Amino acid sequence: MPPTESRTPERSALGRRYQLEQQLGRGGSGEVFRATDVRLQRAVALKLFAIGAATPQDIRRYAHEARVLSSLTHPSLVALLDVGADVLPDGGPVAFLVMELVDGRTLRDTIADGPLTPSLTADVGRQLALALGHAHGAGVVHRDVKPSNVLVAADRSAGGRLDAPWMPVVLADFGIAVTTASAPEAPRGTSGTAGYQSPEQALGHPAGPASDVYSLGLVLLECLTGVRAYPGDPLTSSLARLLDPVEVPARFGRDWSRLLLAMTAEDPAARPVPAVVAAELRALRV
Repeated sequence: MPPTESRTPERSALGRRYQLEQQLGRGGSGEVFRATDVRLQRAVALKLFAIGAATPQDIRRYAHEARVLSSLTHPSLVALLDVGADVLPDGGPVAFLVMELVDGRTLRDTIADGPLTPSLTADVGRQLALALGHAHGAGVVHRDVKPSNVLVAADRSAGGRLDAPWMPVVLADFGIAVTTASAPEAPRGTSGTAGYQSPEQALGHPAGPASDVYSLGLVLLECLTGVRAYPGDPLTSSLARLLDPVEVPARFGRDWSRLLLAMTAEDPAARPVPAVVAAELRALRV
């Protein structure tokens, strides 16, 4: 991923350990940099948050959720390696998350080259459903599942698998994730990207595990068609989602239609859990 136009903070090592090199991306919850762990001499991804205006409650929530995220271990989740805080010479106090650096394109870039085959879409979705199931089992809701937060891990092997198709993917950016216990307290305006929000998120309600399933359904539909289901600005996208149900082209068959319509049901309680989604997608890989 090429660096974006941005000034890299002073090159003193954060926490006396992480040397920032170049910006990889920017979002509402922080900036992501490529960095070097000078202690272990390895490349990492470091997400930086300005905390100068944060309240004590914000800091406690950040620390709690960072601890929860550090317990997630799954081959399709970006690993959280470290958390810390420091003061930038020209930027004030910051907190940071240190994650494994996954070299590869995003799923968004991959889809831009053309839709994926149904078999490959099923395998990508199966991996993401299993990853979400693991996160939900640990009490973590991602809240921002979208193609640009899915990395196609070109540097990872297929783990000895010989069956095709196989495109290893990793779900990244838990920057606005919440624990199920803290979801009702999550501030509004930090609940995912409008084009992939569930109806409850679009209405400003707390996001639960079923919200991630809805977003994954939209991601899979985009993989199949190459087109976002709800494009446009945030208001247009949100209104369209509340007024118009998802449409699955008939050419993909009854099984795909049944699964995607279930995943994107308006009622969160009607959506299948990730384990069921993964099982259905495993059958659709043929």
